[in-house]
Amino acid sequence: MNQPATTRHEPSHEHGTEVGTAAWWSGRHAARVRRRSRPGGITLDAIMDASLRIADEQGLDALTRRAVADRMGLRHTSLYRHVPSRGALLVELVDHVLGQICLPTPGEDWRVGTEAGAREYRRVLLAHRALVPLPARGQLLGPHALRAREHGLGLLTGAGWSAGNAVRIYLTVTHYVVGAVLLDAGRAVHTPDERAAVTGLFASLPPATHPLVTTHSALLGAVDADEEFAFGLRCLLDGIAETRKAR
Repeated sequence: MNQPATTRHEPSHEHGTEVGTAAWWSGRHAARVRRRSRPGGITLDAIMDASLRIADEQGLDALTRRAVADRMGLRHTSLYRHVPSRGALLVELVDHVLGQICLPTPGEDWRVGTEAGAREYRRVLLAHRALVPLPARGQLLGPHALRAREHGLGLLTGAGWSAGNAVRIYLTVTHYVVGAVLLDAGRAVHTPDERAAVTGLFASLPPATHPLVTTHSALLGAVDADEEFAFGLRCLLDGIAETRKAR
């Protein structure tokens, strides 16, 4: 999460601490407690809103502190107090986006709530496709990420899952969502024409070497990302529920 969206990885450190790590977030959380808002001053939320518009419209390569400052009509040095580096900007932006997640109603059945949370997490990430690679690059430890984690664990432990299993379930489902979204965002087959081309390719293969692919070419070329995600999530939760029955 702390790397720019380019083919070249650029390490980012602040005061000897790698951006996006637990140690870095500890410092950020402490700074939030100490920092006093200035009347009419620049806020982190305003910076993040401007950053998100740039990322959505132009992609991550266009997202720099200077570009954000230009969008806000400020000098770029004005942002340094809130985002001392581009790495910090990206990490904070991911957490800002996680704040758009509508968490399930407290007290909801653990499975219903976990499924709803997973679908909502996927919806928010896919709404900002430029940011999709970032959650897989670092730990999600910002205030909005921690809010979602607290809620998810509460949903599971409140339903009687042990603390250990609640943590495993939460992380397993979260990792499934992130992996699925990464594949969805990078998937080349989005339009009917592209699906038809894939189906045609499968059908054109020699039946002697690819009998199943050719026979089921129409099915393979018609897979819908939403249906695929729902099927996988259902299977995942079915398996989790079975472990409870087995005990």
